[in-house]
Amino acid sequence: MSTFKGMAAAGLWVALTLTALPAMAASGTALGVNPQAEADTSGQSRVLTVGADIFIGDKVSTGAKGQVQIKFSDKTELVVGPNSSLLIEDYLLREDQSAGKLAINALSGTFRFATGGAPKDRYVIKTPTGTIGVRGTAFDFNVDAEGTEVLLFHGAVRLCNLAGTCVTLDDTCEIGTYDLTQSTILGDPADLTKDQRAALKANFKYAEVQSPLLRQFWVENARQCFNKGFVNDTPRSLMDGDDDTPAVEQPCGDNGCCGDSNCCGEDDSECAN
Repeated sequence: MSTFKGMAAAGLWVALTLTALPAMAASGTALGVNPQAEADTSGQSRVLTVGADIFIGDKVSTGAKGQVQIKFSDKTELVVGPNSSLLIEDYLLREDQSAGKLAINALSGTFRFATGGAPKDRYVIKTPTGTIGVRGTAFDFNVDAEGTEVLLFHGAVRLCNLAGTCVTLDDTCEIGTYDLTQSTILGDPADLTKDQRAALKANFKYAEVQSPLLRQFWVENARQCFNKGFVNDTPRSLMDGDDDTPAVEQPCGDNGCCGDSNCCGEDDSECAN
């Protein structure tokens, strides 16, 4: 049986809408979930709980403070952010524990994706206006009915709209977008205007503040992208996080750095915790 291990963290609620599943469907486990959750395996919408299984065909939907962090057996990582919806269409695990295929359909919202040990052509990400071709990489992306925006951390991605117009992102912190009419490279955040940065930063929630995520889902150079382009326009309250308690708390030292010497700036108040 093809399987993956799942990891999920929720703020307010996380719902799974289940479809009929084949006997050999991939399954997973949700860990670190907000206790306000329930599950129903009868094919109806259910709220994700700690230990709940995730299957091929599951539609993962989150509320305003929900999020799901999934780690597959081939070490591919996927975050479904607040107010987001995603369908796990296919997942096949080979005998060497690499992904034979991972196909997801990101319907709307904000996401983080980092590839595992599978060859680059094994990953398929669809959105309402096109596809994201994964080339061994980590990136954040935001999806709505009008288009998709991608912030690349490392590796490369190829963005193609439904008309077949494509562009490739291959520079750290590079941003690209596509809609029904065109695919465009916007460039580095530092090269954008203040108004452009302000319009984009809300769509890249985790590049701005990673503290809502489990540490293993952090991307090392995410803060670099914001320091170069966004950080001067970011309200202090966002840099310091909000009052919501993460579903899974990391053990922290006196300096609030959770054992990570790289999480602080010169001022300890900038620590991510």
